Amino acid sequence: MNISIKRVAACLAAGLATILSVPIASADDSARLAGLYTPDLVDARFAAALNAAGATASGLTEQQPFNADMVNVEKIVGDGKGVYVAVLDTGLLSQWQFFFSQANIARNLGKGFTHDIYWDAAAGDLAIGDLRNDRGFLTKLASGHGTHVASTIVGFNFNNTFWVKGIAPKVTIIPVLVLDAWEVPTPFGTFRLSGGTDEMISAGIRYVADLKLDGRVVINMSLGGPDRSKMIEEAVNYAISKGVVVVASAGNSGSDGMGYPGGLPQVISAAASGWASMLLTGWTSDVPERPKTKDALGNNTQYYLEEFSSRPNKALGQKHQDLDVAAPGAWVVGPYKNAFEKAVNYYFLSGTSMAAPHVSAIAAMLVGQEPSLKQAGVELRLRNAARGNPLPADGAIVAFPFVAPFYYWTDWNGGDYGAGFLQADYVVN
Repeated sequence: MNISIKRVAACLAAGLATILSVPIASADDSARLAGLYTPDLVDARFAAALNAAGATASGLTEQQPFNADMVNVEKIVGDGKGVYVAVLDTGLLSQWQFFFSQANIARNLGKGFTHDIYWDAAAGDLAIGDLRNDRGFLTKLASGHGTHVASTIVGFNFNNTFWVKGIAPKVTIIPVLVLDAWEVPTPFGTFRLSGGTDEMISAGIRYVADLKLDGRVVINMSLGGPDRSKMIEEAVNYAISKGVVVVASAGNSGSDGMGYPGGLPQVISAAASGWASMLLTGWTSDVPERPKTKDALGNNTQYYLEEFSSRPNKALGQKHQDLDVAAPGAWVVGPYKNAFEKAVNYYFLSGTSMAAPHVSAIAAMLVGQEPSLKQAGVELRLRNAARGNPLPADGAIVAFPFVAPFYYWTDWNGGDYGAGFLQADYVVN
């Protein structure tokens, strides 16, 4: 498969987002034609410096981040033990043993799928080679997106000072690399690309579906593209037929519509919500126990729906029920690095990519407690639980202390957040 240089340039523009950039996921025709799916990121800022000390999880005091407090993990005893969550993403950073307890990572099951991308001199164009399954799961040129996603699920070591509590801290992560990055020398200079093809993502889904494991499996896909892919949908259906629960981010295109595979009706999809006062209080601050109360900013509820969070678009044939639940997806902290850079640090990230692992973790705890539940049953339970927490459709003022006027306004319609805001204690014990 060849990709014209013009198309590649558009992909690069879509893929090299910087701090506080627009979403990486692009709706550009050339990006679609190239078959490249990119992880959906909206913004990133440094949270703290990272030491080069050795890995440890023992002896650290535990801190609960605001996003875990938002979903009430302190009110449950479930921890996801015995359940696997396959994170289909950019793999894990090479420093993963510093950030994670090794008991949480099934490194023997880690897998990577990619293509070689090279300059085809005869065609005068870039070309994509056949699918490879020997890539390994370590992130190289790609971003630390997959590491950040995994950190939300199981927690992470914060600079050897404390342990950040995950949503389902005893889950076992299967790292599956289906998003990669390439630097390709050409006569016109070195081209940089990032993302994943339909083949990479489908192969990752089928790989997980065919694993013979001693516990239930949830797939988390914090990724997406603007077009519905038959290949990916068939892989999703295959995984569901094998008893795998499939969760995906809804996308970061706002009212333009949901991305895919999150927009598939059979997939459990996650919208991104936030706590309006988080940036005024700190990321390990306690969230008010009664979120449906007025806050200091004058909002009628503590929580809001991010403007970028994709919602069903009827013009695209998307139905209200295609979007399932909302979960924390704004200013979530975790280990990360930008694509094509070496520096690793802790970042605030926002996007439906950050919401999906909250939903996956809660789904994992649910099937751990009720192993007989299949995809449709899990989706129904999550939706029914979220219905008790609707977001009032009157908009919200959100604190943003980095740029004047230091606040911004976001609004939404009823149902743009799916059934409602998901909290763990509404789902599991």
